[in-house]
Amino acid sequence: MGITVSPPVKPSVDHLMDAPLQQLVDELHVTLDESSITEPGFTGYAYVTRDRVVVSLPPNRSELEHDCIARYLIGTAFQVDGLPPLPEPFQVSDMTADVNRAHRNQADEALRRVQGGAA
Repeated sequence: MGITVSPPVKPSVDHLMDAPLQQLVDELHVTLDESSITEPGFTGYAYVTRDRVVVSLPPNRSELEHDCIARYLIGTAFQVDGLPPLPEPFQVSDMTADVNRAHRNQADEALRRVQGGAA
Protein backbone atom coordinates (compact mmCIF):
# COMPACT_ATOMS: atom_id res chain seq x y z
CA MET A 1 0.00 0.00 0.00
CA GLY A 2 1.17 3.55 -0.55
CA ILE A 3 0.35 4.80 2.96
CA THR A 4 1.85 3.22 6.04
CA VAL A 5 1.50 3.54 9.76
CA SER A 6 4.18 3.03 12.36
CA PRO A 7 3.31 0.20 14.73
CA PRO A 8 5.03 0.04 18.09
CA VAL A 9 7.28 -2.64 16.54
CA LYS A 10 7.06 -3.64 12.90
CA PRO A 11 6.22 -7.36 12.92
CA SER A 12 8.50 -9.88 11.29
CA VAL A 13 7.03 -12.12 8.62
CA ASP A 14 7.39 -15.06 11.03
CA HIS A 15 5.42 -13.25 13.75
CA LEU A 16 2.81 -12.16 11.19
CA MET A 17 2.28 -15.75 10.07
CA ASP A 18 2.65 -17.57 13.42
CA ALA A 19 1.05 -15.38 16.10
CA PRO A 20 -2.63 -15.99 16.85
CA LEU A 21 -4.61 -13.58 14.66
CA GLN A 22 -6.32 -11.89 17.62
CA GLN A 23 -2.95 -11.31 19.29
CA LEU A 24 -1.61 -9.75 16.09
CA VAL A 25 -4.68 -7.52 15.77
CA ASP A 26 -4.34 -6.41 19.40
CA GLU A 27 -0.58 -5.77 19.20
CA LEU A 28 -0.84 -3.70 16.03
CA HIS A 29 -4.12 -1.97 16.94
CA VAL A 30 -5.78 -3.21 13.76
CA THR A 31 -9.55 -3.08 13.40
CA LEU A 32 -11.03 -6.19 11.80
CA ASP A 33 -14.30 -5.30 10.14
CA GLU A 34 -16.95 -7.20 8.19
CA SER A 35 -17.41 -5.90 4.67
CA SER A 36 -20.82 -5.51 3.08
CA ILE A 37 -19.29 -6.67 -0.23
CA THR A 38 -20.22 -10.31 -0.72
CA GLU A 39 -19.17 -10.88 -4.35
CA PRO A 40 -17.61 -14.34 -4.77
CA GLY A 41 -14.32 -12.96 -6.17
CA PHE A 42 -13.88 -10.32 -3.46
CA THR A 43 -11.57 -11.30 -0.60
CA GLY A 44 -11.29 -8.08 1.37
CA TYR A 45 -9.46 -4.78 1.63
CA ALA A 46 -7.36 -2.76 4.02
CA TYR A 47 -7.19 0.96 4.42
CA VAL A 48 -4.73 2.97 6.40
CA THR A 49 -5.24 6.36 7.99
CA ARG A 50 -2.78 8.39 10.03
CA ASP A 51 -3.71 6.54 13.20
CA ARG A 52 -5.22 3.18 12.30
CA VAL A 53 -5.41 0.22 9.97
CA VAL A 54 -8.78 -1.31 9.13
CA VAL A 55 -9.02 -4.73 7.50
CA SER A 56 -12.46 -5.48 6.10
CA LEU A 57 -13.31 -9.02 5.06
CA PRO A 58 -16.47 -10.44 3.53
CA PRO A 59 -18.77 -12.55 5.69
CA ASN A 60 -19.33 -16.28 5.29
CA ARG A 61 -15.83 -17.24 4.19
CA SER A 62 -13.92 -20.18 5.56
CA GLU A 63 -11.88 -19.66 8.69
CA LEU A 64 -8.73 -20.46 6.70
CA GLU A 65 -9.47 -17.83 4.03
CA HIS A 66 -10.40 -15.25 6.67
CA ASP A 67 -7.18 -15.89 8.60
CA CYS A 68 -4.87 -15.95 5.57
CA ILE A 69 -6.31 -12.85 3.90
CA ALA A 70 -6.40 -10.89 7.17
CA ARG A 71 -2.72 -11.68 7.78
CA TYR A 72 -1.76 -10.79 4.23
CA LEU A 73 -3.60 -7.46 4.31
CA ILE A 74 -2.10 -6.61 7.71
CA GLY A 75 1.35 -7.48 6.38
CA THR A 76 0.80 -5.32 3.32
CA ALA A 77 -0.44 -2.37 5.38
CA PHE A 78 2.62 -2.54 7.64
CA GLN A 79 4.99 -3.29 4.74
CA VAL A 80 6.33 -6.41 6.40
CA ASP A 81 9.66 -7.42 4.88
CA GLY A 82 9.66 -10.86 3.24
CA LEU A 83 5.87 -11.11 2.89
CA PRO A 84 5.31 -13.75 0.21
CA PRO A 85 2.85 -13.00 -2.59
CA LEU A 86 -0.61 -14.50 -2.50
CA PRO A 87 -1.07 -17.62 -4.62
CA GLU A 88 -3.13 -17.64 -7.82
CA PRO A 89 -5.98 -16.73 -8.33
CA PHE A 90 -5.68 -13.99 -5.68
CA GLN A 91 -4.72 -10.49 -6.80
CA VAL A 92 -4.05 -7.37 -4.79
CA SER A 93 -4.79 -3.92 -6.16
CA ASP A 94 -3.31 -0.84 -4.53
CA MET A 95 -5.81 1.96 -5.03
CA THR A 96 -3.92 4.58 -3.01
CA ALA A 97 -3.01 6.68 -6.05
CA ASP A 98 -6.62 6.58 -7.30
CA VAL A 99 -7.99 7.66 -3.91
CA ASN A 100 -5.39 10.42 -3.55
CA ARG A 101 -6.16 11.65 -7.08
CA ALA A 102 -9.90 11.73 -6.30
CA HIS A 103 -9.24 13.71 -3.10
CA ARG A 104 -7.03 16.18 -4.97
CA ASN A 105 -9.73 16.63 -7.63
CA GLN A 106 -12.36 17.29 -4.94
CA ALA A 107 -10.08 19.80 -3.22
CA ASP A 108 -9.31 21.53 -6.55
CA GLU A 109 -13.01 21.77 -7.35
CA ALA A 110 -13.83 23.20 -3.90
CA LEU A 111 -11.05 25.79 -4.30
CA ARG A 112 -12.36 26.78 -7.75
CA ARG A 113 -15.86 27.29 -6.30
CA VAL A 114 -14.52 29.40 -3.45
CA GLN A 115 -12.34 31.49 -5.74
CA GLY A 116 -15.23 31.91 -8.17
CA GLY A 117 -17.57 33.09 -5.42
CA ALA A 118 -19.78 29.99 -5.49
CA ALA A 119 -20.42 28.23 -2.21
